[in-house]
Amino acid sequence: MAWPTTSRHLRGYGTAHDKMRKHLLATVVTCEGCERQGRSTPGAIADHIKPLAEGGTGERSNYQLLCEHCSDAKTLADKGQTALPKGGVGRDGRPTDASHPWNRPRRT
Repeated sequence: MAWPTTSRHLRGYGTAHDKMRKHLLATVVTCEGCERQGRSTPGAIADHIKPLAEGGTGERSNYQLLCEHCSDAKTLADKGQTALPKGGVGRDGRPTDASHPWNRPRRT
């Protein structure tokens, strides 16, 4: 699905969206995605549960407040994609990324 390249106002993210975001930040405060997973993270992004591009509305019932991580994950899911795991270390202290230099075979 291709996302539009027009301005945010033409896509429905004008003054009403800005007011809704301000309302959510004042009343909800924490990320609703994190809360569903038992975490507490400050929310920052007013997200449409059903994207406007797919027929979603600007009603409060179609909004949720998300943190950046949850918003990015939802955006990828809306596009039918998944996030690649970022680096990190396993319990053994070694990088989990198979392409990391420490995980490459040794030259003999």
